[in-house]
Amino acid sequence: MKKDTMSLAGLIPAVVLSMGALAVPGGASDLPPAEKVLARYAEAIGGEALAGIKNMKAELEFEMPTQGVYATAEEFWVRPDSFYFRIDLAAMGVSDFETGVLEGMAWQSHPMAGTRRLSGDEGAAALRRAALNPFEGWKEQFETAETVAEEVVGERACYKVVLTPAEGAPLSSYFDKETGFLVRQELGGDTGPRMVTDLGDYQETQGIVSARTVETKGPESFTLKYTTVAYDVEDIPEDTFELPTSLQATAGQ
Repeated sequence: MKKDTMSLAGLIPAVVLSMGALAVPGGASDLPPAEKVLARYAEAIGGEALAGIKNMKAELEFEMPTQGVYATAEEFWVRPDSFYFRIDLAAMGVSDFETGVLEGMAWQSHPMAGTRRLSGDEGAAALRRAALNPFEGWKEQFETAETVAEEVVGERACYKVVLTPAEGAPLSSYFDKETGFLVRQELGGDTGPRMVTDLGDYQETQGIVSARTVETKGPESFTLKYTTVAYDVEDIPEDTFELPTSLQATAGQ
């Protein structure tokens, strides 16, 4: 593929278009409060074991079939919120795609658009990625959280929880009633969801359960498939989370 035809614009492996969810009967009084749904999710993915994890290392496969892009990727996380993700694009003759979070600052290095600091909805999504449980600090990120409906996603009955920030688009999250797992997220737009992420193939490693397939659909659709996941590893290089040189002067601002 010629690099001038490759488009990766807007790529943030963050968790958030497909066929709309189907509503099922049920009054608002029958719905559990959002805090209870979020707490059950936290327990479903590891509970106390999750709280004790210090770091994470993962290897992935990245697929963007519409652009003919198939590549390997890697992901690192260190408590409390240091995060780094890289897609290896060397075989395509372009620089790698990178994104990360360090001390609350989210950034992205794109082979076509260059390096920039992320803010607004993009920054918020990146910060959620920088946590094993993206809802752990939801009260700091959102003004309200409300369970608004029971809907079917695929064949799974789910509770739909809408989290609304002080500024920016609302985030709708769908949690499987049976398992408690997060199965879909929709980032709102002016005329409906502008980005939808489906999560599946949940597996357990060292007491922690996570989705191994993350499929994002929107202006640029792509899929992440986790091939290996390990926690509390000893081989994460110290410089993994360093900011790109062009952003180091803005750190802390």
